[in-house]
Amino acid sequence: MEVFTSPGFSISTEPSLVDEKIKINISDLPPNIIITLHSRTRTQKLEFDCLAQYVTDKNGCIDFNKDPSVRGYYDGVEPMGFIWAMKHSPKNKSVGGRMVLFDVTKPIIVRINIYDRPIEDLKDLERLNTESLLKFKVTRLYMVPGVKRIVIRENGIQGTLFLPPGDGPFPGIITMMGGIPGTLEFKAALFASHGFASLALIYCGVDGFPTAFENMDMQYFQKAVNFMLNHKNVNAPHGIGVVGICKGAQIAYCMADCLSGIRCVVGVNGAPFSLHSPHSHCDRHWPASKFVDSSFNSEDYINKDRLVIGRSIFPFVKSQDDPELISRLFHIHKRLHISYLVIASLDDKNITAEYFANLCEKIFKSTRHPSYKILRYPGAGHLLDPPYSAPCLVAKFELLNAVCAWGGTTKPHAKSPRRQLE
Repeated sequence: MEVFTSPGFSISTEPSLVDEKIKINISDLPPNIIITLHSRTRTQKLEFDCLAQYVTDKNGCIDFNKDPSVRGYYDGVEPMGFIWAMKHSPKNKSVGGRMVLFDVTKPIIVRINIYDRPIEDLKDLERLNTESLLKFKVTRLYMVPGVKRIVIRENGIQGTLFLPPGDGPFPGIITMMGGIPGTLEFKAALFASHGFASLALIYCGVDGFPTAFENMDMQYFQKAVNFMLNHKNVNAPHGIGVVGICKGAQIAYCMADCLSGIRCVVGVNGAPFSLHSPHSHCDRHWPASKFVDSSFNSEDYINKDRLVIGRSIFPFVKSQDDPELISRLFHIHKRLHISYLVIASLDDKNITAEYFANLCEKIFKSTRHPSYKILRYPGAGHLLDPPYSAPCLVAKFELLNAVCAWGGTTKPHAKSPRRQLE
């Protein structure tokens, strides 16, 4: 009669940052059997689950860094698949949503159970109502110990400043999300955890600010740049970086065109011209694209799954020589001292990200710009969240008051943010 000791586990880093790869090993399981891993986490009011089946070796061990999943929500050797392959729980009342926390001071807790049999789906798991062989948790952080979070309400600017541990000074970054009210802080918190002083900037949708469709006055953004340049904990002799996604990327490109104090820009799935709203700076003005906002839920823009396809709403694609496009184009290609990283998700259903990236590449080449890079991600959708996050393919977009398809398929989308780090 064989005797088995209690199963055990080891995690290479606990807790770990949400964008950090970890290694998990499980030991002292029965040898040569199929086991099922069930991982679950909760963010705000949403739950996410993942199921994957593995085969233990002759010693009853599994190394997630080397051993393949043979069945489930992912297959093959995927050390972090238990997180990025998570799907929305059937218990959730809302359709879609992102696997990020609004309160970045709290950790994401991933609870893992190991069962001694193959389990095909969550209904099977409920029906079994059996005890797991092993249970443990993985803790994921946005802020490493020592990061400071400071709410900023100063000289008319609003946002949240994150400072890395220590006295600095540190390189400085401004982060801007898409056209959502207020801001989300997870990117700025992660940048601070990696050594950057980061300001998650509010620019629309809350009291005292324009809506996402109203004029974006660049004087406000110059104040934000100056705030970072003058902060005692920021070291930016050649300027700061600006990171934006969607509308945030549009604004970042406009800032690069007309403001001082900027050294580099990362634009993710955003247009290098005024699109949803006009932009202005002193005597310069960039008009917005024309659209009918009452048509957001028109049948013309809804797919077979009853989801709005945002890229169908706006007349994005224009010839490079089109007079209307030229009147709205930001002259990022003429600012030769600024470095650019342009990221495009090729399955973006919200905007024509590939067209925007191609346009950026053409205008950079026209001036032989010395410092730019274009990254294109096949199979990725609009919302590129931190590496190893579960992709958000569907979610309600408050700006359109509609449930939108954001595009992407799980595996290629999940791999795209990791490639940004390479």
